[in-house]
Amino acid sequence: MKYRTQSVVIFLFAALGCSYLSAQVQAVRNDVPRIGQQEVLMMRHAYLDKGGYDYWYEQSSQNVWPWFERLGARMLGDFQIIYPESTSPNPDQDEAIRFARYASYEHWQATRANDSSGSTGGSNRLAGDGELFTANNEGLTNRGRVRQGSRGGFFLKGHMATERPIYMPGLGENYQQTNTRESAENGTIAVRSDRSEPREQILVLEYRKVQKGSFEELYALTNELYWPYLEKIGVRPVGQWQVAYLPNSPAVESADFDEVYTLARYASYEHYVAVRDDAVGMGGNGPDYVAMEKATYQIAHFTQEHSREFLRGDLWGNQPHYTPAMDESHRVQN
Repeated sequence: MKYRTQSVVIFLFAALGCSYLSAQVQAVRNDVPRIGQQEVLMMRHAYLDKGGYDYWYEQSSQNVWPWFERLGARMLGDFQIIYPESTSPNPDQDEAIRFARYASYEHWQATRANDSSGSTGGSNRLAGDGELFTANNEGLTNRGRVRQGSRGGFFLKGHMATERPIYMPGLGENYQQTNTRESAENGTIAVRSDRSEPREQILVLEYRKVQKGSFEELYALTNELYWPYLEKIGVRPVGQWQVAYLPNSPAVESADFDEVYTLARYASYEHYVAVRDDAVGMGGNGPDYVAMEKATYQIAHFTQEHSREFLRGDLWGNQPHYTPAMDESHRVQN
């Protein structure tokens, strides 16, 4: 009888233990995507230990991002801020800026595992737990060892630049080579291109305070008139976004202006300088250049304040990753 009682106790303990273990794991299935929402991009800055950026990036790309992309986010990348035109205001620190895309603010909330998640989170409801989640937590902890602070994170809404072919017909003119550009007849600047020069890519992040309510008109000018000429001479736009004044962000809306960020890739800092100082020398002064100049003047008309930062690093893109399912089975539990 004593043995039987012990057996019952052991059985109940084992059953309770199995129930406890099953309650500790969280597997998921997912509904169909929610469409028609306003995409938001989170731009987050970080101050890091001097020399800590490479470790920061390694932990992000190898441990954190696979989990967040499993949640449906898409990473543009994490970039180190560089100062080719000035001295760093923080010479004893590295600085980084990270960009991540979410289908909506609700989606961003759902990826949080804290009070920011609102009624839609946290992240385990999107992707369960498991070793991929454990790796994410380890990556976040490891990143924290080199993180010293932040200027904050800002939500942006707007437009990713599309990778598009651009057809700019030639004018069908005949040219005679001259000794100097200034001696070209009627001020004509036609060009031929030399070989490309492989160098270290950079990104330029431009910030503007612009006339209130002008963002969509500003984007149309940028996308239709300004970017095509720059794309012809080797620049690759990434996107243009307006600061979105949402909860969980330090951004404060002004009645006098909107805030706009524009991100573009250049083959090198030297490429950026050449475009800034002598774009026409690279692309000629045909009607496409006239349109670009017109857009430049109109964008300046909308702009109240303008600054830029230089970033080092490659876009993460939409890299595939293989995250196999764990060797388990589950059933729905009411």
